[in-house]
Amino acid sequence: MSEQKRTNVHLAGSGRISGGVYDTVIVAGSGRIEGDVDANLIKAAGMCRIDGDVKTKELKTAGSCRVAGDVQAERMRTAGSCVIEGDVHADEVRIAGTQTVEGTLKAKEITSAGSLKVTEDVEAEKFLSRGGFEIGGLLSAEEIKIELGGGKVSEIGGTRIEVRQRGRSFWGWRRQPRVHVQIGRDLEDLGETLESVFEDLGRIGEEVERAVGESLGYAFGWSHRWGSLEADTIEGDEIFLENTKARVVRGKKIQIGEGCEIESVEYSESLEVAPGAHVKHQTKVGG
Repeated sequence: MSEQKRTNVHLAGSGRISGGVYDTVIVAGSGRIEGDVDANLIKAAGMCRIDGDVKTKELKTAGSCRVAGDVQAERMRTAGSCVIEGDVHADEVRIAGTQTVEGTLKAKEITSAGSLKVTEDVEAEKFLSRGGFEIGGLLSAEEIKIELGGGKVSEIGGTRIEVRQRGRSFWGWRRQPRVHVQIGRDLEDLGETLESVFEDLGRIGEEVERAVGESLGYAFGWSHRWGSLEADTIEGDEIFLENTKARVVRGKKIQIGEGCEIESVEYSESLEVAPGAHVKHQTKVGG
């Protein structure tokens, strides 16, 4: 079966677009996409609602966006407020602002510089956070790096887990190159306008990260534990924690840093506990 012909569609101002198969979908202003949408590129600046599932190579939002179904994307980049009522499956997810996923979030790499709230599980190869997050289920990734902005999660599992206080960053915030999209002569002006909105979304992430402050904690009701992580269980091969409260920490090589309150630590190779950290029970397991 030959691939369905893809066309461009754009909405400037206020209006509605029918769901369907497209090449590029652009919404600038207040727009609604009625039904499932399959597109190579979806851009929304302003207010946008999608009444269905999304399948795309790239989803970029700035402003307020809500998707009533699932999102399947190669790249998903959001600034402002974005709510996904279903699940998200993506290769790369970058968040600057407030991102809510009411199902599960699965991606190869997740980078958040704002606030992230996921009702169920988060699964990734790399999870990098410089803001706040609340995860209802399991956070699972090979590499987990968190610069604390307030966090709560049921369980954490990974190969290497690092949780550090704000201001002790361990990775550089990578600026993303400008993405230029050829969208046709009749959309040239609109395209240039939107490119200025979406340009260097990584830079927006930096600005949000500096500005979120305690207001993010209040937004999630975290004012009493801003700058700390709460988890029931943390399990990994190599673990370094600061400002973390947990019932159980389990791993091979474990470092418990400043500001930690841990009920039980189980380690198989080494354990270091910093002055000022509190560990009730320490157990070496295995041979």
